[in-house]
Amino acid sequence: MKAKTIFLIAALAILAGSCIPSLFPLYTQDDLLYDERLEGTWEDGDNGIWIIERLEYHNRGIFDYPFDPTWIEPDQDSDSLSIRYRLTVKEFVEGDTVEAEFLIHLLRLGDQQYVNFYPDDYDLHHGFLHWHMVQANNFSKISISEDRLTLRFFDPDYLRQMIEKNRIRISHVWLDDFILLTAPTPELQKFVIKYGNEEDALTGPEVFNRI
Repeated sequence: MKAKTIFLIAALAILAGSCIPSLFPLYTQDDLLYDERLEGTWEDGDNGIWIIERLEYHNRGIFDYPFDPTWIEPDQDSDSLSIRYRLTVKEFVEGDTVEAEFLIHLLRLGDQQYVNFYPDDYDLHHGFLHWHMVQANNFSKISISEDRLTLRFFDPDYLRQMIEKNRIRISHVWLDDFILLTAPTPELQKFVIKYGNEEDALTGPEVFNRI
């Protein structure tokens, strides 16, 4: 796996060309949803493959490496803590298959549905480098039908411009030329609810079709 690919997946949790990493998740337990239509195998226009399964997740610990989470079938009688999914992303880079796993949660905020991504299992075996990696959340607005997923991420260029004009105030830090959100979950949710229906605030739709 190329170093650049590792950095994008492990350090920034970037699933798409334009998105904004966040230290904190977008969801609370009360916001979580279960939708069986989300499960399955999906393909995007660039021949990337997403495999989504409802599974329970247990982390071994933040100091264990390589990341080796434990996944089990959820208890049918369990509460909302088990409304979690494993996303396996397979991307094809220069003839090679690059694969990574993510813990994802489906949630509702007002009249909007979102999915929160968190990187979990990836190929990173350099111990000292591993200590420097920061796993970040990411989130996208989502529309689900039987045969299609449509994702729209928040546009980092829009956020950058609005922050520079003092028209948006949200806790963040600058890392070189990109923004890392440091806002806690309640602040994130207020931001998303306010701007989630503004066309300029979102990237163009990314469409996945069920295989």
